[in-house]
Amino acid sequence: MRIGIIGSGPSGLYLSIFLKIKHQDFDVVVFDKEQKLGKKLYATGNGRCNLLNKNLSGKAYNHERQMNSLLKSYPYEYLDKVLKSIGVQTTEIGDYVYPLTMSAPAYTQYLIKLAERVGVKFVSETKIVGYEQKQNQYVLRCEGGKEQLVDKVVIACGGCSSPKLGSDGSFFKEIKRHGYKVIEPRPGLTPLVLADRDIKDLSGIRHDAKVEAYVDEKKIFEEVGEVLYKNDGISGIVIFNAESAIYRLDSFANAELVVDLFPERSEKELEDMLLHDESINHDFYLDSYLLPALQKHVLGRAKRKDAYSLAKAMKHLKYTVKNHYGFDSSQVTIGGVALEELSGNLESTKEKGVFFVGEVVDIDGNCGGYNLTWDLISAMLVYQAL
Repeated sequence: MRIGIIGSGPSGLYLSIFLKIKHQDFDVVVFDKEQKLGKKLYATGNGRCNLLNKNLSGKAYNHERQMNSLLKSYPYEYLDKVLKSIGVQTTEIGDYVYPLTMSAPAYTQYLIKLAERVGVKFVSETKIVGYEQKQNQYVLRCEGGKEQLVDKVVIACGGCSSPKLGSDGSFFKEIKRHGYKVIEPRPGLTPLVLADRDIKDLSGIRHDAKVEAYVDEKKIFEEVGEVLYKNDGISGIVIFNAESAIYRLDSFANAELVVDLFPERSEKELEDMLLHDESINHDFYLDSYLLPALQKHVLGRAKRKDAYSLAKAMKHLKYTVKNHYGFDSSQVTIGGVALEELSGNLESTKEKGVFFVGEVVDIDGNCGGYNLTWDLISAMLVYQAL
């Protein structure tokens, strides 16, 4: 049997390895339009490749119910054993699980070398622009006119995020041509552009905070983490997750963030601290709380300069979301092939022998290893089906 996998991202690499180990008689071929295989994986996890999360939960995904069901069959312990079965050793930082090398490039190279050793064939710099069924097989149409005949097609081409790394969403047009419902792709896990003009002077400032996201005055997200101010917006892992929570929604009239600069203190505790420290040193007591630019920002937001007003401002910095930073800055695509188009093993319900894995499917997760977890689970689903 000849299996054609379109895309050498993590889901495509995992699947090719699993298939070839299980079925040495299979001809497993991975096609990629880039010269550099696994290009996007090189930059994953800020270059460290966050593979898994020890605290996996469906709440971290856009389809919570479906993912909770899958995670019962594929819990962290099982997935960790799967990785170890192909020689991947891991290390942990809190709940985050990384390859022992702590290097995304080294991990990507390992997977490619392993795939080649077990007999996977790679065809790089070959863009698959379409496919057609021919009796019980499929013809993959390459840019330039060449064709490849395969028995099964696995679409692992990714979404639209980070187009410079090869994930440009161009294959969605072909997927739609075959009649599939595609949830409109949107950038996920990306900084937010804010409408507030008074943040310009905060560019480069980092601060641990609790971030709440409200859409049409309803709270949809809450998480504690480091925020990074930019001259026109705000970034950081907690902001990436807030952005995904906002833009997973089909539509909304307005979105706001509320940033609590001191989540470990109540408003009353913070007020008492400010009163005490001001009595000791009235001139520069705020220096022990905030960097100068952030002090100025808080003072500008507070109605008055008394401890009560300052504490309230520090605990409730409200920002209006104007937009996101776009696909160039996003880590994952929100949207993709609708789950209703796929069986439980990710085979098409329209075309027998066509499968979808990874980011091309309408499954996206938060930062923290959740998206690479989906890549692994989706590869396992198709591997076990074949």
